[in-house]
Amino acid sequence: MGDLVSEAGPRAYSYTPLPDRTIRVLTLFGGNPEDPLRGSLESVVVDDAGVYEPLSYVWGDGNLTHEIFLPTARLRLTASLYNALRRLRRRTGSRRVWADQICIDQLNKEERSQQVQFMNQIYRNGSHVQVWLGLDEHNLAKKAFDFVRRLAELLVNNSEHAARHVDNLSEQAVDYWMPLKHITALPWFLRGWIVQEIGTRAPATLHWGEAEMQWKTLHEVCEELAEYHHIRVKFKVATSTIKYLYRRFIEPEAPSRHDNRFSFIYELHRAGHLQVTDPRDRVFAMLGHYSIRKGKNSKLKEMKADYMKSVEEVYIDVAVRALTGDNESLITLGAVQHMNLFSSTEASRTQERKLPLPSWTPDWRARHGHIMSEPTSQHRACGSKKPDLHISTSIPEVLSIRGIRIDSIQNCSAPLEKGAFHERKTDQGNTRRVAIESLWMDICGNTNGFGLDDKYVDSKDSSFFAYVQTLSNGCMAIYWQDHAAESYSAISHEEWLGHSAAYLTSAVDKAIISTELHRLAEKGDALKWSRAATGASSNRSFARTTRGYYVMGPQLMEEGDIICVLFGGKMPFCLRPCLDSHRYLLVGECYIHGFMNGEAIEMLDEGRLYDEMFEVV
Repeated sequence: MGDLVSEAGPRAYSYTPLPDRTIRVLTLFGGNPEDPLRGSLESVVVDDAGVYEPLSYVWGDGNLTHEIFLPTARLRLTASLYNALRRLRRRTGSRRVWADQICIDQLNKEERSQQVQFMNQIYRNGSHVQVWLGLDEHNLAKKAFDFVRRLAELLVNNSEHAARHVDNLSEQAVDYWMPLKHITALPWFLRGWIVQEIGTRAPATLHWGEAEMQWKTLHEVCEELAEYHHIRVKFKVATSTIKYLYRRFIEPEAPSRHDNRFSFIYELHRAGHLQVTDPRDRVFAMLGHYSIRKGKNSKLKEMKADYMKSVEEVYIDVAVRALTGDNESLITLGAVQHMNLFSSTEASRTQERKLPLPSWTPDWRARHGHIMSEPTSQHRACGSKKPDLHISTSIPEVLSIRGIRIDSIQNCSAPLEKGAFHERKTDQGNTRRVAIESLWMDICGNTNGFGLDDKYVDSKDSSFFAYVQTLSNGCMAIYWQDHAAESYSAISHEEWLGHSAAYLTSAVDKAIISTELHRLAEKGDALKWSRAATGASSNRSFARTTRGYYVMGPQLMEEGDIICVLFGGKMPFCLRPCLDSHRYLLVGECYIHGFMNGEAIEMLDEGRLYDEMFEVV
């Protein structure tokens, strides 16, 4: 297929160094389908590059098996780029294209580091982004793109009749949705760098084999389908992956839930599902984001891509800059989600068995849930206290941070599975208890059914209210869905109770539920609470402290860990004492009912609690 690399012919192309603020652009010469690829490279100032089309594509296996002929040399290419350029080549006339594999000397780490700084600018300033999804080897593309266009007519262009069309779409067989699933399964949609390549204002065209479609059309369909959760779940259509990518690098025009995007750390975490070959690119691919360019953190603005650094050095550099340059929040610590960590019995040996990263540094190669400390969260465990922290240049692995110790974990569940709160009543004869019942009995110690009479620790709230609020992160997801224009504190406890009670009556034996909860359930929405609890609890553990507080914390939380409110933190945190030492490991963020709105600070001011400086390693 095509021009396989041979040893005969012109010599291999040799790159010359690029001056400051300069990029290369490829002029792709015209030709017939059977002709070899030909073109020329020119160096241009990035701010004055003229009209060109950036190319977004998947490299593939990385083997340089094909070639393009330049005026005095040949340049080796991957099969994927070769096929993309053949698809874009005109029969007559030339086309100016920017493609990273050709326009950056990939063997020169210094140049790669320098050119990465311009990536977002290159795609922002391009006249039209061309996207190569790959060859259409199974003749799926035309049918798939036509299907998307039909959906656009039904859901986007005739929005006043969309509800009627949705009812019809939800009744279709699974095979009806296969063309869209063929698109969402393509590797391009999970490639790490595309978030900034396709996330700009520049228009874009998707090419799959010989078929093509406007990127905006596909996004609009996925945007509409996002509102119909039941369809996406029923047919397992991964439209959210596509919806996520659209204009991700463009600042929102009005305040909204999208204000989360003003946090660089949030954006790094949110991009965790994307795939990269080099783990450093999880950071470098996001450096052009407006959360850095327009943010207040001057230390993040100074960060540069540097492929001479190790993965660990890059991740530590991000954490240090994010923590020391942010005097508003501790979202960096909220992004810590360990897949494994020394237990309490091993923690004293951390000096002999050093962690790959300090426990307070997010590892962007691993994540298992959303950040509860997200910028738009209405929780404020630290009240008005600002972060009080220090990282010494002489002992850079130690984070010293001020906070208030609340209590320690006494009884802790195993990590909860994603579907723990999707369950409904078990079949007759099956004695297995669903999660909401087993945690209530085994962790909270309540064996007399569900009611509102028992009071929570030091509170007017019932134990049941504290329990279901803890499982659902204070129903924060429902708040954003139903009450975003209102104050979180203005929402009545009865409304939150109604949703949880509705779920409870659908999940456990009605005989063990009090009359009052049955009454509240009539006004609630079981599905809303189920989704809120699923999002809050997936891959997290539920626990009770020695004083009886309820905690939803990291999946690795265990007995003996301490819960504290750190100054600047929206959420409390779980720390693990290093035995025979005054230091701690950061386990992760958590929800602890009764300490989510500055209560610990009030108790500090009243002399009932005391602050201390925690040394976290």
